[in-house]
Amino acid sequence: MNAKYGDFVSSGAITIRKNPVLTSDDIFFTMGSCFAQEIRRALTNRRIACVPSYGNISFDPAEAIVDELPRQEHMNFYNTFTVRLQLEQMLGVWDQADDDWWQVKKRVPWGSASFQDPYRRGIFAKSPEVLKEVIGSVNREMRAGFDAATAFIFTFGMTEVFINKASGKAAAQKPLYLGGGGMQETTLHVSSFQENYANVMAAVDMVRERKPDAPIILTVSPVALARTFQDADVVTASTEGKSVLRAVLGQVCRERDNVHYLPSFELVTYGGLARSYREDLRHVKNSVVDEIVEQFFNAYFGPSQVPSSEN
Repeated sequence: MNAKYGDFVSSGAITIRKNPVLTSDDIFFTMGSCFAQEIRRALTNRRIACVPSYGNISFDPAEAIVDELPRQEHMNFYNTFTVRLQLEQMLGVWDQADDDWWQVKKRVPWGSASFQDPYRRGIFAKSPEVLKEVIGSVNREMRAGFDAATAFIFTFGMTEVFINKASGKAAAQKPLYLGGGGMQETTLHVSSFQENYANVMAAVDMVRERKPDAPIILTVSPVALARTFQDADVVTASTEGKSVLRAVLGQVCRERDNVHYLPSFELVTYGGLARSYREDLRHVKNSVVDEIVEQFFNAYFGPSQVPSSEN
């Protein structure tokens, strides 16, 4: 383990304490920002089972749009508020009211009027009834994934959130995303350490109550904000948000057993912009994600359990 910064300088490696709490037979519940999608891709390339199986969500494309399904089997939840809310919803802690939707005008297969789920990215439906059916299908698939999972990975990306004025809950995305609502319905909230700490602790405790022995891996997304809604430079706003989240996860890992921090943020950013990122200098190169997952396996899997990539 690197104990001095000079150790890192001489080796170029960021070390993770070995703790083989996982096996190749584990089923990973993955949730979080777009970097969580990259982690899931790298895991499935190594024949590791991941849930939820979003492809099982039932909907008629002539009457509903569900994120990027069926093209991509993933749903993004960018911050600690939305991750906590999804866990509460799938576990029955919080029930979404039947009239908790936004009506928007958007070019869709069924015309121009749509009803949007405020709490999940890119879900639009022809009617409130169809939307309710889709939300129910999403909840059931997420709960099925939760029930099947033996390990959990949560990735958190930002501290800027938009609060739905009507419910007080965090919306899935910024206003007008994908032609949706939120401009009049939400207000910007720059969340604090205390709020994010409470969210992550609640998420961990919900898992721990139902899965007492399941390892939980926490990580900060290294993908920078595309823009900030504060009166600030986007780089400084992004750095502040990542720093808050990093401090939160460190505190949670110290206070809860069998909760572990994967230093994906450090592994990417300390690798340098040119080496780690694609041309947009935001999204991480697949090769770097694969390296992070390789370090993840080496740290948390036994030596005979580390699977090879199919690529």
